[in-house]
Order: sequence, then C-alpha cells, then structure tokens
Amino acid sequence: MSKQELNSKVFKRCENNLVKKLSAVFLKNYPHHVVPGYNLHASPCIEEWSEESVMGLCQEFPYSCDLPRPLLPPARLPRTVLSEEDPALQLLTVKNQLKDDVNRIMNYHKRHQKEFDEVYKKKIKWSRGSDGYNTKIPRYIADVAELIEMDPDPYFEGAYNWYYTGGSLSFVQLNGRSILLFPFMGDLVAANIVSMEDATWKPLLRSSAKRKLHGLLYETRQSKINNTCRILGRHKSQCALYTLTDSEGCLTLREIHHQASKMPYVSADLSLTDLSLHCTLNAEGVLFLWDINKTNYISTGCVRQSNTTPDAWGSIRFQETDPSVLIYADRCCLHYIDTRTVFDRPCLTLCPKFNLENCESLSVEAPSKHHCCRYLGTYHSFLMCDSRSPVQCVRQKWTHQFKSTPLLATVTSSDDQEIIVLSSQTVGENAIILNTWLNEELSHSYNLPFTPPCIAETLNESQVQGMCLNPYLRSRFKLSNTGSTLVADVAKGGVFHFLQNSIGDVFYQCITHENSLDRYSPVNGGACYALSTWEKALSAQAEPLVPLTLTAKYNMQHVYENFTNRKLRSKLSGENADDFEPTWKQSLATLGSYVDLLAPELLAVWDMREEVSVPVASGSRQKVLSWLDTATPSFPPTLTRDGLEEYASAPVNTQELISVSQQPDLTYIEDSNVLQEMLLPKVRSEPLGKKRRRLM
Repeated sequence: MSKQELNSKVFKRCENNLVKKLSAVFLKNYPHHVVPGYNLHASPCIEEWSEESVMGLCQEFPYSCDLPRPLLPPARLPRTVLSEEDPALQLLTVKNQLKDDVNRIMNYHKRHQKEFDEVYKKKIKWSRGSDGYNTKIPRYIADVAELIEMDPDPYFEGAYNWYYTGGSLSFVQLNGRSILLFPFMGDLVAANIVSMEDATWKPLLRSSAKRKLHGLLYETRQSKINNTCRILGRHKSQCALYTLTDSEGCLTLREIHHQASKMPYVSADLSLTDLSLHCTLNAEGVLFLWDINKTNYISTGCVRQSNTTPDAWGSIRFQETDPSVLIYADRCCLHYIDTRTVFDRPCLTLCPKFNLENCESLSVEAPSKHHCCRYLGTYHSFLMCDSRSPVQCVRQKWTHQFKSTPLLATVTSSDDQEIIVLSSQTVGENAIILNTWLNEELSHSYNLPFTPPCIAETLNESQVQGMCLNPYLRSRFKLSNTGSTLVADVAKGGVFHFLQNSIGDVFYQCITHENSLDRYSPVNGGACYALSTWEKALSAQAEPLVPLTLTAKYNMQHVYENFTNRKLRSKLSGENADDFEPTWKQSLATLGSYVDLLAPELLAVWDMREEVSVPVASGSRQKVLSWLDTATPSFPPTLTRDGLEEYASAPVNTQELISVSQQPDLTYIEDSNVLQEMLLPKVRSEPLGKKRRRLM
C-alpha cells in the first residue's frame, strides 16, 4: 500500500476497529457476524515474520467432506411439525407471542394515558368472597396479568432455546463396540453402529436397547469406568440416570435413579471418576452435588455471581483430572469451584471479556485433551482458555461466522490434532476447527474454520439427478439442530460427524477424506442413493392427518353465556307470513302476455308491417320511441359519387379471396332480395282469419 493510502481515514478506521473493540453504533446498525474467519494466537510459533509465514497461518482446510446421509429410518412427524412449528423453537414462539401482546397493551396505554385514571397500589383493596379474593383494577392491568399467567416458562429469556446446550446426541465405546446414544420417537436409544465400506455406518437395531423417556430430552452426558457405562439424561424438570451394559452381544439399558425438581434444570453432569456422583444446576443458579446412594444432596450453594446476567443460562462440568473441582460457565466468565468449600466463592475465575466484543457472551463450553485448557464458544467467536494464566487466559481465538448463537460443541483427538465441530440450532451453521498440539504445552491452528456441506445440499444433488422429489423434504431438513457428536473410526482412520434434528432424524458424514471429492465421486453418489432410499421409506408411511391451525382468536364468552342462559327465550307473537316471491318467477300466461314494442319499428325498415295490439298505457312505448330518436343521428351518412365510383372501379371477384373467407362482402351485393335472405330471419305469415300472434 502507498503512504497516502496508509494515512487515509478509511485505513485508520479499519486499523482502530481491528485493534480495539467495535463501537456501539457499529454493533447496533451493521451485521458483524460475517467478519472473515481468522486465527489469533497469544504465542505464535513464528520466529521471523514474512509474507509466507503469515500465509502459513491461514491455510485451506486439508481434508474433504462428503455429503451427509441418513442413519436411521425416517421418524414420524409429530403434530407440531405438521402445523409448521419446530419442536425446538415452540417455546420461543409462545414467548414471543405473549411478549407482543403485552407490548401492544402497554403501548396503547401510553398513547391514551391521559384518558385513564391513575391507580396506586395502596388504594387497591381486596375483599374475600366465595371464590377467593377479589378486587377492582383497570381492564388493561387485568389483561397483562392474564398474559403473564399464561407464560409457560417464567425463567426463560433469550433469542434461542438454550435448554438444548450440550445436545442430546452422545457417543461411547463399550467393550470395543461403538454405541450411539440419542432420543428417537419418545425413547432413549442406545444403538450399536458398525462401520461399512465407502464411509458408511450401519445401525444394528436388533442388538440395540431403548427405554421410555419422561418427556422432552435436552441433554445427555455419559461416563465410563472399566466396562460400566453410566448415562445422564436432562429434562426440563427432572434428571434420569441409566446404566448401559453389554451381555452376549446385546445391549441393556436400565433406569436406576430419578431426580425431580420444581425449578427447571439448566445443566447437569456425571463424575468421571465416581459413577455414583452427579451434579445439577437449576434456573436460579443453585448448584447441587448428589450421591445416588443417599436420599439427600451432599452439598449445595448458589453459584450465580450477580443478578446482571441477561438470562438463567449456565453450564456445569466435572474436571477430568480432579473429581473435587467443578467448572461452571455463565454468560461472563469461567469459574472453578472446589466442592470441599462453599460454592458461592470460586477458587479460580477466567474472564475472556477483554478479547471479546461488547455484544458477545459465552454460550457453550467444551473440554480439551489438555487438562488446563477449555474451549469456550461465544456469539461470534470460539476461544481456548488456559487456567495457568488467569489474567490473560485467552490463548487462541477463531471467528465462526454464525448468525445464530452456537450451543453445540464436540471435540475429539486424531493423532496430534484436536478436531472441534461447533454448531448452532440453524441448519447449515457448522464449523470445523483444527487445533494442532506441537507439544504438551503449545498448540497452534494453521487452518481457518471450515463449513462442511449440510443435508440440504445432499437433497439438491439428489433432485438434480431426478430423485427425492418429495416436496416436504425441504421443510423437514430445515428443522433445528439438537445434537452433535464426533465418532472416530479407528480401523479405517476417519472421523465422522453425527448431527440430529428436533424430530429425531440423524445424519452423518465423514469430514477427514484425504482425497478430494466432487459431485460425481462414488462416496457422494452413495449419499444421494441412501437419501433416495430413505425418501422411499418415508413415502411408504401412512400420511398423518394435518391438524387445524389457529389463525385468530376471539373471546366468545358472551356468546356462550347467551346460548346457555335458559332464561332468555324468544317470544313469537304469531306466524309471520312470508309473501315475498322472487321477481324472476313468472307463470307461462304472464310471459305470453308480454309485447315486444321494438319489433314493429325494426321491421318497418325492411317494409315489413305487422299490426301489434298496443296496451292502453303506452308510456313505455313512448320511452322506447324517444330513445330511438335520440340514438339516431340527425344527418345519416351518405355515399358520394366519388365514393361510389371508387367502390365500383375495384370489383372483387377472384377465387383467392373467396377461398380465404367464405363470408361474402355485403358491399358488392346489388340484389336486395339476396341481401334480405342473408340477414333477415324468415317471417312466417298467417291468414287473417286466425288470431293475431303476439310478438315477444
């Protein structure tokens, strides 16, 4: 760049925005989630900076990803999906509708505030009646109170459903078998999956196990010690513990504990060293440490540091190396809590706010293979924090470019690399991040975040080939993501990403192909064929009945009261004769008595006269005659001699014109008798002795 360009205002503005945080005006008025992905390192492994060394930090993604394909048979659509509602977004829809109604009432009150009387809380008096306490308040206050009571979850606030943080999809290795844990059509399924040729997985459903769920499942956590696997399923108001065993080639899933709560659960986790311990975090920020062998909790305490957090979101995990340490993440910081002390005083706090924009907050947390490091996902970034340097904890930073908030993060190790897949609830918002560990202490990322293809791209390729033409597939593949996990194929050396949507459909793809793939490769062709087979199985299902959708609501209480009021009876004074008859109903005698007043005048032009008996009241006839006089021009058009000579000088008698149109030209017909036969209808004359015919 030239010196003049370096000193320009545009360059200075860009430099300030890169070095410092974005201004509040820019954050408010411009979309800033589309900032190009970049890697920031606290200690880059470059001795001498040059153009080649800088370009080496931003290499292309070294692998190829194939098209996703379905794993399970198609799940039956629930009634909410048939009503064009996403089950994962139903809570947001109801909350937004109630919020809009409350805002509408409050805005109306502000506009007409002078018309309403002021009501003070001290002046409201309650009186006890047979049906409870009653009082008199303005109508708009009662309407707002009614809407607040209709709130399905008073503790939930936000623009996305953060109850699904962590996801409902998990993977575990048990006795050398690959087992996938997921909810499917109201059951918790532990499916044994086997790797096949051409990057394909096959579920062995006959040797799998399932257990009935207690409701909508938001998150699953698993812990394995020796050959015993413990599974935790988090619902909204309860947590269930299961034991997964493998005996004689068949899986067995048993529920061993059930933990209910009046407050909604936000997060929960299992101990990685003691299968009897688990912890829960509710919406009020109260943390409980439980032992399934005891009836009461071991310890409890409030871990919420302040009441300034925008919502009740939080995440809790056991540390892998120390069972006495819990890692709690809120919207601001990452806290290390020692269970042997009080919970409201964390022993260590990592705050990455200095490396984030003012609009960013934490949304997801995931462990790293290095016990001192943790991965944190925010609204626009993805961080790796190191607990050994609390003041400057952020060691690496990526930009994921998601428009929605990420809430699913899964991590796996492959040789000296860590593969992280970050996902949001929006279909297609997935980012693959590669982090290379140079040694036990130093890590570096040489590649920018990569977005793999989604299931909608498989549908597009299939439809190009004339397959999967079901019009409902596109709306089905737009449902929200609720689960994400990575599965490493040790035998064949591939890493697969499994993704589940809100109705239970599971799709997977290989994200570490060494060879480049295109749309005509056998692997992608197999994905299109698998989707076509899946679509045929979906079409073979019985079509469910689409429920009625509610388009508008009206209060019909007064109508119901009038219909059910037995005192209201209509009094009939007498039978009301209905003498009204339609005017178009006339008898044949009446129709035969009608007289056509225009017939004599029209026939007189052709020297055809017929006497018609005119009724005495001839007012209508005079109206017709006057109308004819006004419609007839005072100077009728006449042909001049020159015009006659012009027509006469060019007679048309050729066969070509006659063959084109069989309609003769009336201008050149000189015989008046022939003209009358062509234009006038045939008139049948009757003897004078008979009765005169009335013309209609």
